[in-house]
Formats: sequence, structure tokens, C-alpha cells
Amino acid sequence: MAQVQRSDEVAVLNKAMSILSLLAADVSCTVARICAETGVTKPAAYRILKTLETGGYVVRDEARREYSVGPALFGLSRALRSSNDLLQLARPLMQELNEEFDETVNIGVVNNGKVVYLDTIESAQRLRSTVHIAIRDHIHSTALGKAILSALPPEEAKRMLTQADRPALTPNTVRSVQELLDQLEQFRAQGYAVDDEENEVGSRCVGSAIVTADGRPVAALSISAPTSRMNSRAMSQVGRRLHQAAVDLGQMLG
Repeated sequence: MAQVQRSDEVAVLNKAMSILSLLAADVSCTVARICAETGVTKPAAYRILKTLETGGYVVRDEARREYSVGPALFGLSRALRSSNDLLQLARPLMQELNEEFDETVNIGVVNNGKVVYLDTIESAQRLRSTVHIAIRDHIHSTALGKAILSALPPEEAKRMLTQADRPALTPNTVRSVQELLDQLEQFRAQGYAVDDEENEVGSRCVGSAIVTADGRPVAALSISAPTSRMNSRAMSQVGRRLHQAAVDLGQMLG
């Protein structure tokens, strides 16, 4: 009995990989085309696509009834596939930002509805904001998460926020999807996102998405600092500088 279960699990995994491979090659497909190209039956395709959509590995265009590769794969698989290039190119820029502002600089991606920190350079000041590499954080309360969301199509960002856990981490945490979408509209216009003590009391963070030539955000840069140093004027100055650094990095990545 156990052998049959394992065999079934492998078969489902193979079908899921076939679907993802097709979407990666053709950008977007209807369920009918997915079934025709992969040989997966419609009931199985719908079940697999629903699971992949829940995890953020595919997204569905409601109007066109088509599926395409989702932010979980763009945010993690693509970033990790070129992680050496990404981090090697980002590190000098992060060092420049760290020396310029003497605050903690981070780079992260979004995977499965969470922010994953890939690298950080801490401030040399005694009172500083710190994070741990590979820690998973929330997309609704962090500047990194909101920066990446603001660089996505609004409907895709809304879907991710709706599906994500949105706990109240501080009295400032914004949990309403509509309020967050309003924030994202502002962040999209100004080129950087802000966490105003929404993730941790006493700390503010500014982030900007790294967008490559295909228009997709692959990661984001952020600078975090205690509220005593990160006032509204500092956030504006840091935001403009971060945005330029993110644009430069996106162009280097191509």
C-alpha cells in the first residue's frame, strides 16, 4: 500500500513539473492547452494548479482564464538560479549604501508569501537594526515585502496579500488589504516602500524593488534604522538613493 502511495505522489510531482515547465516556456496558458501539451487530465490539472496557485508558484488571469508562472518562482527560483550574480553585483552597492548612511542594509526576495533575507550589512553604530540571513518575514509589514509587491501588477499584489498571513506585529501594523493596496499605489509612484514601525517598534525601514528588463521584481534592497535616526526627512533621502541603487542593479542584472 505504501509503495502505491509513493508512486502516486511521484506521478503528481511529475505532472506538476510538466505544467511548470510549459508555463515557463510559453508564459501563459489556458487549462485546455496545458492538458493538450502535457497529457494531464483536466481534473488533475485543476487540482495541481490550485495547489501551485496557493503556494504562489502560478497565478491565474481571471479575465483571460490563463495561468502563468507566479511570484514564488520569480522571487526565489530565478533569484537563486542567478544568486551568485545577484549577490556579487549587489554587495558593492550595499557596501556603498552602508558607508553613505551608516545604517543596516539588506537584500531579500519573496518566496511563498514570505520575505527571505539573502544578505545584510549591519550598521557600525551601537544602536542599530539587525536581521538574520535566511530569516522569513512578513510581506505586509516589511519594506522589502511591500517594495516587491509595489512592483507587481496590482491584481497580483492583491492576490498575494489576500492569501498571506497578516498578523498585527505592532500597533502600527496595517492589516487591511485595501489599506495596503493604497500604500502600494503610493510606493509605486515614489519608487520606494516604507515600514513605519509596522514590523518592529522602534525601527523604521525603507525598501526599493530590483526590477529586471522583463519588468519583474527579482528582489529588493532596504535600509533599516532606529526611529531616532530614521525620521521622515531621512526616509525620503534614503528612499531616493535606494531607488537609484535598485535601478542600477536591475540594469546590471539585465
